[in-house]
Amino acid sequence: MKKFMMLASAVMVLGSSVALAKVIGRVNGYPITERSANAFLKVVTKGKLKYGQLRPKDKKDVIKRIAPDALLIGMARHHLTELERNQILVNYWLAQKTRNIKISRAEVKKAYKDNRKFFKDPKGKILPFEKVKAMIEVSLKQKKYVAQLMDRAKVTMGKTVIKAPKKTPKRQNKPKKQSATASTGAAHIYVVQSGNTLSGIAHKYHTTIKQLRLLNGMSESDTLKIGQKLKVPVQ
Repeated sequence: MKKFMMLASAVMVLGSSVALAKVIGRVNGYPITERSANAFLKVVTKGKLKYGQLRPKDKKDVIKRIAPDALLIGMARHHLTELERNQILVNYWLAQKTRNIKISRAEVKKAYKDNRKFFKDPKGKILPFEKVKAMIEVSLKQKKYVAQLMDRAKVTMGKTVIKAPKKTPKRQNKPKKQSATASTGAAHIYVVQSGNTLSGIAHKYHTTIKQLRLLNGMSESDTLKIGQKLKVPVQ
């Protein structure tokens, strides 16, 4: 039922029109629609049943169960101004969009420190941090999300652009350094013998001195030593 109440609240704040929805009942004159019945059944039956599939007795039971929400939605539509409905819509939407935004405790503490004079009880006493931290966190999440939206927003007056969207810099992938093994292919180990030279080993394995140095991390000043193990390309 908690999930359904949240769903019903979403329908309320979105102010969805019932003009085209099929009315299956009324509560104090406010319509109970087949769409709201199906939304309820989607939750309680996990999508297995729709209102049209129910027996008359079960249909009455569904209407009775969703009547309180239909009454609240109808009264809210009737009594709230357009401005109030829009504010509820914004608050609901922001709550969904900011759910995963992270705000550090340090950010919350800084906001409290900068604005603590505004956090007062009815007697004018400044409220402690722990009393208002949740409210501040929600406010910071919303502020961060709105800032992200505005970064991508385009504001105009007539044909004049007042604010252009920020251009997101294209991420340039740094070229990966090619490893010595990759540049020379597979390799095996050769043990340096007496009289061996780098050029002779390179010739024997059909490669170049440069590739051998690269494969073994040798500088041009490095010399061979008897018994030294060298990586050489597989022939």
